[in-house]
This record gives sequence, structure tokens and C-alpha cells, in this order.
Amino acid sequence: MKIIPYDPKYKKEYVDLNKAWVMDMFEMEETDLEELGNIDAYLEKGGQIFLAVDDDGTLMAGCMIAPREDGDWELMKLAARGMYTGTGAGGACLRACIDYAKKKGLPKVLLCSNRKCTHAIGLYRKSGFTEIPVDKEKFPFDRADIAFEMYL
Repeated sequence: MKIIPYDPKYKKEYVDLNKAWVMDMFEMEETDLEELGNIDAYLEKGGQIFLAVDDDGTLMAGCMIAPREDGDWELMKLAARGMYTGTGAGGACLRACIDYAKKKGLPKVLLCSNRKCTHAIGLYRKSGFTEIPVDKEKFPFDRADIAFEMYL
């Protein structure tokens, strides 16, 4: 497995991977569609997506870090292909996003999730994130019932 910065050839696969992950446990929300439909805009504003690919180039997982309108930065759209869940691929993408934030000199990063996502929540805690109250203005997802921040 290797971690690579975003390559447009994986765009559709990354979007489809995220949609499949959401629809496996929840319903797609308008905010999901907006975020996934505007990947290029996030990248143009300085955001980045890190992808885990196996030796034959198969997309295993991906995670995006992007600036928010309010100046904060958010880790978002972390997803792993089912067969790669628990292999460390998603965690490696998450760490790449954190390293990117540190290199940019960001003071902190935020993320939101759902308590049903026990593997992801465990990963966030293990990575050093601290739980914070869910701000529905920042995280307008109906499913968002837990949020985290990490000071860098």
C-alpha cells in the first residue's frame, strides 16, 4: 500500500466509495452531495485528498482535508473500501491529512461523525482527537452526533 496525494483519475472512484460508505449505514444528505460534487473547489482553496492505493493501483481508502468558510479546517469524507476496513488504509490517509495540516501551520482540525461508526471513532481517539460538542452550523448533517478537534 502507498499513500498518494489526489490524482484526478481516482475522482469518480473516490466519490463512489464515499457514497457507498454513507448509503451502507445512512442516507445521502444534500450536504454529502454538495461536498462530493465540489471536490475541485476544495482543492483550489488549498485542500487536499490523500488516497491509499494497493500495488496494482486499486483505491483502498481516501480522506480529504479542506478549509471551511469560517476559517477552520475539516477532515472529511474518510472512507475505506469494505474489504480494506481495518487494514490501516483509512488511518494512513487520516494521518497524511494531519501531516498536511501541520505542514500548513494550521492550529487545529475538526471533524464530525456518527456514534454508529465505532471503528472511525476509535481511530479518531487513537489519533489524538478530543470530542467536542456538535455545532450543527458547522456540521449540518442530520447524522452528525459526535464531533472532534485536534490541536496541532
